[in-house]
Amino acid sequence: MKRILLVEDEEVILKALRRLLERNHFHVETATTVEQAIAAQPQSFDLVLADLRLPGAEGTSVIPLADPVPVIIMTSHASVRSAVDAMRHGAIDYIAKPFDHDELLMVINRALMQNLMQAQNRALRLDVQRTSPLQQHVRGTVLEDMLNSLTDLRDTQRFLHLHGEWGTDREGLARLIHANGCRREAPFVVADIGIDTASSDAIALLGSSGEVPRDGLPPGGLLQAAHNGTLVLRHPEQLQPELQLQLASVLVQGSINLPGTSRQRSINVKIITIAHDSIEQLESDNTLIPELAELFVNDQFSVPPLRLRRDDILPLACQQLRVIERRHGCRRLKLSVDAEASLRANDWPGNVMELDNVITRAVFVTNGNTITSEDLGFSHGATGSRDLSLDEYFRYFVLHNQLTLSETELAARLGISRKALWERRQKMNLLRESAESVSP
Repeated sequence: MKRILLVEDEEVILKALRRLLERNHFHVETATTVEQAIAAQPQSFDLVLADLRLPGAEGTSVIPLADPVPVIIMTSHASVRSAVDAMRHGAIDYIAKPFDHDELLMVINRALMQNLMQAQNRALRLDVQRTSPLQQHVRGTVLEDMLNSLTDLRDTQRFLHLHGEWGTDREGLARLIHANGCRREAPFVVADIGIDTASSDAIALLGSSGEVPRDGLPPGGLLQAAHNGTLVLRHPEQLQPELQLQLASVLVQGSINLPGTSRQRSINVKIITIAHDSIEQLESDNTLIPELAELFVNDQFSVPPLRLRRDDILPLACQQLRVIERRHGCRRLKLSVDAEASLRANDWPGNVMELDNVITRAVFVTNGNTITSEDLGFSHGATGSRDLSLDEYFRYFVLHNQLTLSETELAARLGISRKALWERRQKMNLLRESAESVSP
């Protein structure tokens, strides 16, 4: 039951409002002055409903003391100036007396819903920071240099293409670009499409013509969901050419036709595409149409593999340790000298994704507070993966993990889409039904 603090000095109105709110299943406590409201600890309520004109201080005095609890201001002086003053002081909404009971309940429920959504957004951002290593400190790493080199692009350009090997965490870099740019308070949306049919992809990106949005998406699809923020599009070359052309047209026009209506919706979105190859290579392979390629060709960045970023290996390993400790409530762990040497000597064909998996495994096999080279799986030498090509590593990783991981989990750990995993399985004749575990 939601708790409301009602601050009103007129007894008749106070009693009437209390009855109305209690009939609608709110728990109500009352105060007739700002001093009484403060004594009632407004921060412990879900909402404060306060009259503007009170004995002594005005009702707006409660607003900073109630923060982050939303405050609705009531006043019998129905004027634009009163509303503006109340909102300027931080009120979440304003309602003028005399008011309709249904109108008041609507304003209260809207304020509660808005506050709930803001609280959920804050919680989601904290959870992303807790679970994503690249959202932690990057100072002193090659990653910081990469981010600094993208300073101009992240704020002034709407289109950016990140390419590189599997597992380099291009999506993590995209998150950092968003978090450090001018759009950081707006939505960050990741579109991992190209797995289903062209029709499903079109609905996901550009919206549904149905009255009920697909999978909770707004009518304009993922583009509208990311409005004013950043949309990360993984492997755009996997989209059907017709959909690529539609997408290019929408991005150039800066607006989208809402399906089923004659209305248009302006779209202000930064698009970051992620793929293994450069735009030139994708266009040369005839997988990316020229109309879409030309939007990104001048603003692209190659994310170097971990073997070329050896100074990043230990900071990233330590970040992953801290993430696992927080996520699972583990004891404080550290790396031994031989473990650090083994980590730095390895060539990491699976890049950051492989490093994260090795660290995660080591946390759960070690018996003490210090992770050794053996815990990391390097007991037979630190260069165990040095001679593995990317194709060999793909084969090794899939065959050793497919009995315990689903296709979605395999794709996520390899940093590719499920469709890319399926296509590579077909190409390398690694069908799940006939696959058996082998040694590298």
